Amino acid sequence: MNGTYRYRPEDFSGLLGLPGELRVFYELLELFKKDSTDDNWFGLKKHWEDLFFTIKHREVEGFLNPIAATELRGYLEELVNAA
Repeated sequence: MNGTYRYRPEDFSGLLGLPGELRVFYELLELFKKDSTDDNWFGLKKHWEDLFFTIKHREVEGFLNPIAATELRGYLEELVNAA
């Protein structure tokens, strides 16, 4: 992960699955920006969908504040749409 992002994976340590999935998301985003192939786009989009539900699960479980979860999902969606 080379870029600077508003939400860092280590900000979510202790939240089951979220730090690792966030790190992979950023890596896939950087890969797609470097090489905009259909395969890289599909991988990024698929992982974004999985990450969306991981965030939602942590929110429903009470481990992530609903406002913070909404802001995080919105930010990541902006990154995907801008890619």
